[in-house]
Amino acid sequence: MAYARWIFKASLVDEYGFALPPVVQAAYGSAYGKELHGITLFANGHVMQMLEGEHAALEAASRKLQDICKVFGMVPVLREAIDSPASHKVAVGVNRFMDQIAVHLPPEVEVFNLCSEEIRARTLPGAAQDLLLGFL
Repeated sequence: MAYARWIFKASLVDEYGFALPPVVQAAYGSAYGKELHGITLFANGHVMQMLEGEHAALEAASRKLQDICKVFGMVPVLREAIDSPASHKVAVGVNRFMDQIAVHLPPEVEVFNLCSEEIRARTLPGAAQDLLLGFL
């Protein structure tokens, strides 16, 4: 199968992250960690999202993200072919209001405190990790 890793950056309609759960839902649908895997980072009204999976699933997620009204200014920053997803999980890193945001996400989604150590632990070294670390 042909897998790819895409990274998008965008702005969220609120600076606190309470509009983040619908963005995660739009990207993954109801199949958290099945067709797509990845990590979403949120800080100060901005989102960076790394999605990994088959091209068709990535295309569908991209369309859904562009169609929702919770994000704007969505820009792709990386698209690369990969042999397989680096993780079979879905994770969300936030710098504030972690508990308040986590209760609105499905239990399959790992929510973590946004910091470089957590990003390094959840990603492989390379261009994608560098971009995610640069988000901080």
